[in-house]
Amino acid sequence: MRVRTTLSALAAIAVVGLGALGAAAPAGAAPHHVSAVQAADGLDIHRGKYMTLGGCQTAGQQGIDRGHWDRYQCAEGNMWPWTWNLWTNR
Repeated sequence: MRVRTTLSALAAIAVVGLGALGAAAPAGAAPHHVSAVQAADGLDIHRGKYMTLGGCQTAGQQGIDRGHWDRYQCAEGNMWPWTWNLWTNR
């Protein structure tokens, strides 16, 4: 029982830690591999992949706040664990 509890706690810490890494990824860092998922019209620049929707939305909003782009969309991807793609207009 103690081992199962410890493993569950470590798994939760790993998921939270990896989610934080996704949120902290630089907005200008475009990956080499872009998934086939596309965003709405006019949002044609892929800015990165994120493990959580919240991390993707945070990065998108920070880009707007800093004046890097005007609009963004977090599109659901198909490659686990990077399930959210950030698309911007410029």
